Amino acid sequence: MRRIITSISLLAIIAYGSSCKTEDIVQDVTTLGIGSYVKLVSKNDGIIDATNPAGTSASVKVSEYGPEQEKVVVYVSKGTRTPDRSKWVLVKEVPASAAREYDIAVTGAEIATALSTTLAPGDIYTIYNSVITKDGERFDLGNINTEVAGNPNYNFALTFQATVVCPFIPADAAGTYTITTDGWDGATGETATITATANSATVTYMFPYAANPGFNPVVVTVNPATGSATVSKQTYGSYGTGFENFTAQGTGFFFSCTGFLDLNLQHISGGGTNYGNYILRMKK
Repeated sequence: MRRIITSISLLAIIAYGSSCKTEDIVQDVTTLGIGSYVKLVSKNDGIIDATNPAGTSASVKVSEYGPEQEKVVVYVSKGTRTPDRSKWVLVKEVPASAAREYDIAVTGAEIATALSTTLAPGDIYTIYNSVITKDGERFDLGNINTEVAGNPNYNFALTFQATVVCPFIPADAAGTYTITTDGWDGATGETATITATANSATVTYMFPYAANPGFNPVVVTVNPATGSATVSKQTYGSYGTGFENFTAQGTGFFFSCTGFLDLNLQHISGGGTNYGNYILRMKK
């Protein structure tokens, strides 16, 4: 604020080409049959505990659709999903069953091993289900039209996501934090003090350049198991005449194990003007 004031059909599934045993072959969509893929039955929350990677997993239950399948080959990449197979790393293979269903679970340890990395809270990984049919055809996000792949009517389970978190520990969360990112106030380098309970953190002051009236600490509600954070709408301060009693609300994560608070907050003036959403990050 300081800165502001001062300044489709199933035939189309294979539109990108069919895959055979050795290479992808691009074909006219009208010559292609129905592809083989897996449909989502159920999934868990995809939460990986950074302090227990071997004991936590992202998982899905999926069912076969289309020509008979031999197996699902499971890959992973860091970040959001991409159809670029060169960025995928092999995790494992899951054979087909007589029930034509798969239970696919990928632990944090398997992700770390595949990518030769150490998992850190805040990391996001995409897991890919690559279907191999009995006759050697391959179907996955790499050769299914992206628009079709995103169509909820097909209930595809081409990918699922794993998010790395750590449990919220009040004693670890409490302390003095330095603001590292502040798209709203530009207060990078300023400090704030955090006190914590089992499921909350009070930040004094989240926006140090604000002032009275309404200059208040901000309370962040935290899920003890995952560190997911919520800021309900609350007044945090003012910026002079005509800019009084601003409120903030939004969501993010509080990773107490690394002393890192990451929020995306919407700012609204006392008069009701919405100034948009801005990232706020602070590190202990």
